[in-house]
Parts: sequence; structure tokens; C-alpha cells
Amino acid sequence: MDMSSVTSRLPRLIAAALIAASLGTTAAAGALSLSLTPRTSTEAQLLSTAITLYALRRDLRAGADIGQRGQGHAAALLQSGSGQRAIIRQRGADHSATLSQTGAPNAQVIMQFGRGAQADIAQTGGQAGILLQFAP
Repeated sequence: MDMSSVTSRLPRLIAAALIAASLGTTAAAGALSLSLTPRTSTEAQLLSTAITLYALRRDLRAGADIGQRGQGHAAALLQSGSGQRAIIRQRGADHSATLSQTGAPNAQVIMQFGRGAQADIAQTGGQAGILLQFAP
């Protein structure tokens, strides 16, 4: 299977991962939070590969990619060590996200929509995750 074939299937892979993650869905005050956190090192490696492919599709060859749209957002990102990937995208208003990645390699996607979602994630080597939050 070549890279273009895998990249073209990436949205479906992420959608499948999100459906699987729905078992870990939490809702508070009308908010919806979907978190995908691998339980084993093999799952972490697979998720990290999916995040890397997503990053390459966004033309992100090195770590980080914070893109905020709306108003009142705050994002902080700390990366040390090699092989770190992070994508934080916030749309709406008044979101805050903090991501700390140390050790290597780590991969995380945080996407927040609506108003007032908060995320605070720390990764310390060999971790990967996807966090989607929808706040009214």
C-alpha cells in the first residue's frame, strides 16, 4: 500500500477511531468530549502513525500546528525531545488548551469547537491521543 492510498483513507480511519472512542465519551453541562487514548504501546504507535499521516496531509513536517479561529482563545505548547507532533485547532470562542510533550516520541491532536472548552494534556514519551471537544 503506497502513502497516497493511506493518506486518502485517513479521514475514514480517524472517523473509525472516534467511533471506537465514543465508549469513553463524557458529557457535562451540554458539552461533548471524545478522547482516544491508547491502552498499549502498539495502539499508541498506530495512533501516532495516524496523527503523523494527518500532519503530513496538512503539510506539517515538524512538530506543532496551532490554528485558532474566533476570539478569546489561549493555547500553550511545550515540546522537548525529538519526534513530537501536535495539532491544536480551536474554533468558536474562549477555548483554552495546554499541551506538554517531553521525552520522545509523542503525538496529540486537540480540536475544540463551540464556546469555553478546556484541555490540559501532558505526555511523557511514547504517548499518543486525540481529544475532540464540543461545548455549547
